[in-house]
Amino acid sequence: MNFSFKKRIAFHYMIATAIIMAVVFGVIYMVVQTTVFRHLDNDLYYEAEKHTHEIKFSGDRIQFINKAEWEEREHREMEVNPVFIQLLNNSGQLMDKSPNLKSDELPFNNTQSSGYFDIKLHNKSIRQIQLPIEKGGQVKGYILAAMSSESSKAVLGMLRNILLASYLVVLVGLYFTS
Repeated sequence: MNFSFKKRIAFHYMIATAIIMAVVFGVIYMVVQTTVFRHLDNDLYYEAEKHTHEIKFSGDRIQFINKAEWEEREHREMEVNPVFIQLLNNSGQLMDKSPNLKSDELPFNNTQSSGYFDIKLHNKSIRQIQLPIEKGGQVKGYILAAMSSESSKAVLGMLRNILLASYLVVLVGLYFTS
């Protein structure tokens, strides 16, 4: 098939535009995704750090100092954007946890002393942080903090769908224009 010079230019123009748009939309998505998860990770780190200063050591046990704190609404209910907190000893054994976990437990990653993890709790996406608890320069246990990442993933899914739809609309419009 021999295309006319005009059609070849239009075809190359469309291909170049499609590639440039894919790169730009990909960068936009990655920047938003990074920003959303950085914000979520900052919130998790803040919660874990805050609760790290509210613990006491009783022999080999690690417990929360002020149990009345756990009676707040955010720790009792699962619908209000809850923060789940759990204390583990050095071997990963459960020492204490927030009441909103009820019979559930957050998973402990014994291959890493700290970090962020994505997990599922009751078929809902949860983002979790694990930080070591140190006393006298030695790791005595771990604090795990988690919160829902459902809304973050919903925003990213909506952004992805909008970018894909606008990508297709622009390419179709460009095709008919050229």
